[in-house]
Amino acid sequence: MSYGFQGLAGAALVAASGALFLGVRLLYVYKGATYKCTVEGPYLEYAQIETQLVSGSFSAWPLARECTYMTATVIETTRGTADTWLLTGLIYAPALVGLLLLVIAMVRTVRSSRAQAI
Repeated sequence: MSYGFQGLAGAALVAASGALFLGVRLLYVYKGATYKCTVEGPYLEYAQIETQLVSGSFSAWPLARECTYMTATVIETTRGTADTWLLTGLIYAPALVGLLLLVIAMVRTVRSSRAQAI
């Protein structure tokens, strides 16, 4: 694989992961994170008669919507669902591979230019 193609592939993977990240964020907080928590959850695992939603936000690790609830005795935060880690891996793994390709391409380019200078 040539240095230029390797660097281009790495940059494309990073850009695609960034676009997917922004898309997932938009889906999780469209119309407001607190609204999405009210409509779609995630909800507390145990049913509380007097549970009140306090706020909602977006979590980048793992990729999920984070909802904070207040009960009679405690404020508790719940995040995501069972597929949260799968989605996180699918978004971040290509970005890491892309960064690795970019670094390898840069190192190889520097080494080859040094070898040609000698």
